[in-house]
Amino acid sequence: MALGMPSDRMPSSMRNGLAVGVRRIASVALVTALSSFPFIAFSDKPPGEPTAKPDAGSVTQLLAAADDITRQVAALRGLQPRRQIERGVLTREEIGARLKERIAKEYTPEEIRVESRVLKRLGLLPADADYQAILLDLLMEQVAGFYDPFTRKLYIADWLGLELQRPALAHEIQHALQDQHFDLKTFATPIKDDGDRQLARSALVEGDGTATMLEFFAQSLGLDVARVTALGDSLGKQLAAGMVAQSPAFTRAPRFLRETLLFPYFSGLNFVLAIRKGQPWSKVDEAFRAPPESTEQVLHPEKYFARERPSAIVTAPLAALGPRKELRRDVLGEMALRVLFAAHLPDGAAERAAAGWGGDRLVAFGEADDGKPITVIDYSSWDTEEDAKEAAGAMQKLMARQTGKDTNPKNLDFKESKEGAASFDVGGESFSCERRGREVLSIFGVPTELRAAVADEVWAKWKVSYTPAAPRRPDKKSDRRKP
Repeated sequence: MALGMPSDRMPSSMRNGLAVGVRRIASVALVTALSSFPFIAFSDKPPGEPTAKPDAGSVTQLLAAADDITRQVAALRGLQPRRQIERGVLTREEIGARLKERIAKEYTPEEIRVESRVLKRLGLLPADADYQAILLDLLMEQVAGFYDPFTRKLYIADWLGLELQRPALAHEIQHALQDQHFDLKTFATPIKDDGDRQLARSALVEGDGTATMLEFFAQSLGLDVARVTALGDSLGKQLAAGMVAQSPAFTRAPRFLRETLLFPYFSGLNFVLAIRKGQPWSKVDEAFRAPPESTEQVLHPEKYFARERPSAIVTAPLAALGPRKELRRDVLGEMALRVLFAAHLPDGAAERAAAGWGGDRLVAFGEADDGKPITVIDYSSWDTEEDAKEAAGAMQKLMARQTGKDTNPKNLDFKESKEGAASFDVGGESFSCERRGREVLSIFGVPTELRAAVADEVWAKWKVSYTPAAPRRPDKKSDRRKP
């Protein structure tokens, strides 16, 4: 059930999870993240089956529907069009080609290869996975049109019935209105050295689009629009479940990619609903002028309201690594750390360990040769020493399991980690995690003989610039159940 309706009365778009899109995901994760804002819906036509050109009558019907939906969305959301929204009706192949062109303009093949190497080193992608192929499968599976802020054009699918398209069009038309008022290019342009911030900004854009879409849908059925706010979290879970049921490529994809794809829509929805709680849509407009700076702020809106900014971490070259060069730098952030921990820990334990994140900087070192291993270093700061202790314990547990060195696999009580390094050596490489006060150093895959020298150099040269933390919630650590 959704929005209080029996499932057999819901339109197919709602039963199938409405439409969940593939868009920019620029964390240490999806380097292909699109500069556009595509939306995925589900149809009976398989993704590989060619689609015919639409006839003039169906094109006219789709464009007329888009004009009608624009008027409804503008009135509901309170953002009036400043100019005519350009539209085009395209086949699946044409839409796919435009999305691929968008990727090629933003990322080089080398950037995608490095991204794949980093994900594999962290254990977020299987060693034999074809990263680019997985991304293209996710992108092309049931894609149903998108709004591109760089061309300022809405691309509408020609192979979906109008009933299925209406909620999706409401979402995409809202993106067009966002663009006219807030300039979505500033949100879509890659932040290649801070994917966590990019993902947080995406959550605002997509959360607004999803909330608008749900209110549009409720309004079209004569339901109480206010119920959307009350049902936000449970509704998001139902829509996600519907997507999984209808999406083979999504189901096959590694968890990190699935979670990162869903985050802007459903965590973004909850973030926008938190802003809107008892407030008009104009409060969301204000957020576009001061967008969230981290996934932590999206996951914990009170931190956004308190303007708790991430700590800045300044890095320096590491002579101990010899000829290895910096290949990539990024920020993991709370969301990515949560999924990283969840690869080897229960979800609840992973969530608790990632909470209290204050900031981090990930740097990958290596050679251009894809066949040679790389070293990934993540240096993080935490709100309190207690937070850092729990995060370090979770990271040590993770590394022990990744390397097969976990001597007590049933023991999940990692909250009592002590200062000092825990290292796990396998195949001439070392994986290590060390905590000093509120700071945690995690090293993935350094040559064993270099581990101590690299760690010493990082501690000596990399520095944290702390920012004030937001007030802690009563259930933050002490009142929570043990994992």
